Amino acid sequence: MKRQPYIDIVKGLSIWCIVLLHYENGVFPNSLNVFIGSFMITAFFVSSGWVSAMRPSQRSLKELAAKRWRQLGIPYLWWTGIILAFDLLLYVFGYYSPYFLEREAYKAIMLRGIGTLWFLPALFGGELIWHKLRRCRWWGVTLAFLGTVLYMHVYSLVFGGLTETIYKIIDAPFRTLSNILMAWTGIAFGYYAYTILGRRIEHAHPTSLLLSGLFLCTVAWFCATSWPSAIGFLWLYAAPLLGPLGLLLMAKALQSWSPLSFFDCWGRHSLNLMLTHYSITLVICDIIVQKGLLIPFSGSITLICFFCSIPAQYFLVLFVNKYALFTLGKS
Repeated sequence: MKRQPYIDIVKGLSIWCIVLLHYENGVFPNSLNVFIGSFMITAFFVSSGWVSAMRPSQRSLKELAAKRWRQLGIPYLWWTGIILAFDLLLYVFGYYSPYFLEREAYKAIMLRGIGTLWFLPALFGGELIWHKLRRCRWWGVTLAFLGTVLYMHVYSLVFGGLTETIYKIIDAPFRTLSNILMAWTGIAFGYYAYTILGRRIEHAHPTSLLLSGLFLCTVAWFCATSWPSAIGFLWLYAAPLLGPLGLLLMAKALQSWSPLSFFDCWGRHSLNLMLTHYSITLVICDIIVQKGLLIPFSGSITLICFFCSIPAQYFLVLFVNKYALFTLGKS
């Protein structure tokens, strides 16, 4: 199946939103942080379901598992080792404590993931769950969704607000399952969205797509930031799902606009950026600012570091693609 630029544009925009919020510290208003945070991860899940629905034929569970093991499982193992080695080096120089290394290793074993690596087992597990549920009748999918909502609610009640070390240790496997359940709901939404709207979207006028996408993003904004926090369902499901759908529609309308080629490029390298920015590039920036410049890593300096990280990440992509492509599950 031919790669669609508008899907990579959404993935590229989303990964840079993730990077931006990881760098940003005390600059953006809370409402903007909340809105961006509501869709920046789920956009990848929705896009995955969207692409799955576009395929003329569906893979078997064995074929899907083998393909995703190469694309997600192998990178998880390689980059867990690489990041742990990097953390160990910083421990030798006194930057990290023994507890930090032990915590990172435990998270890796529990598939909770070091830094952003949690995303890989979540997407892997979510796709396998959806592959099984996709063949079920509507009531089977509905029961699975209600079970997911119930689990998320109970998980929040049990672990919400607990910061003690013992609770973090207990939380790890349950958090992994929570991530996987979050992933399959996003994948299912993307699959149904394209199944229902795909034919119309492919033939719709760009202006219509753009206005529809803006409308959905506006609704997602209000769901995430403006309605009472008691309506938690809107934040957990409406905003994270409607926002990515709106972005897909707008990207489809504007995909030929040359400035968006930046996001198109990074959408194709989103895995590389996902794996490296949080546990390597951001850490180096933090060391330079706090240990070198002797100033706190907050405020405007964080945005300066973010923009400086863009060319650094580009050269890191070139390096990995030339010398370590196997770490991304590619030959």
